[in-house]
Amino acid sequence: MSDDEMKTKDERLLDEMLNDTPKPATSNQLYFLPGTSAGQGGKATPSRSAIRPGRSNAALDERELEALDEERRQFIANDPVVQTAGGKDPLALLFALKMEVAREAARLSHQQMLLERAGKDCSSLSKQKIDAYKKIADIELEMRKLNVEVIDVRGEKIQRIYNLWVEIIKKAAVSTLDEQQADLFFNKLTSEMQGWLEKAEDLVR
Repeated sequence: MSDDEMKTKDERLLDEMLNDTPKPATSNQLYFLPGTSAGQGGKATPSRSAIRPGRSNAALDERELEALDEERRQFIANDPVVQTAGGKDPLALLFALKMEVAREAARLSHQQMLLERAGKDCSSLSKQKIDAYKKIADIELEMRKLNVEVIDVRGEKIQRIYNLWVEIIKKAAVSTLDEQQADLFFNKLTSEMQGWLEKAEDLVR
């Protein structure tokens, strides 16, 4: 893809992102009056099912409204911050908050990249991103104030310990079991170790 094509693609993305606001109602809106038709006179007022801005010829009915309400309730219930906020583990809540701020900072970085490619000003995004990074640092400090040692089970040191542990088990199995038994043992061990990282993270969180 050429530079011109990339710029055109980025500009389209920016237009969608920067203009993602509801459009004003058009003259094609539908209006209804209880007991009054278009030919009976009277001032028409929009009903609940009138066309919404940006939804040409697609009025929301009661079932769609109920579906949107249910979707909103499920989204809120599944939000990681909401889920941890109701618990008793302050470290888990701070961790969830840090992850949400980190995602927002990443989103700002992507938006900043698109603006820079299009040659547009992105100074306001830079400030927002710096503020997000500062919040991450503040949350990290609060986590350390809890005097809880944070163990990264996915870190290099833990992985070295894990590999050493596996080698010790392997030597013990080979020296005490025949080949068929050793194969059965390691197949079972591999199956039992599925998801051990997630389990370990829950233990040290």
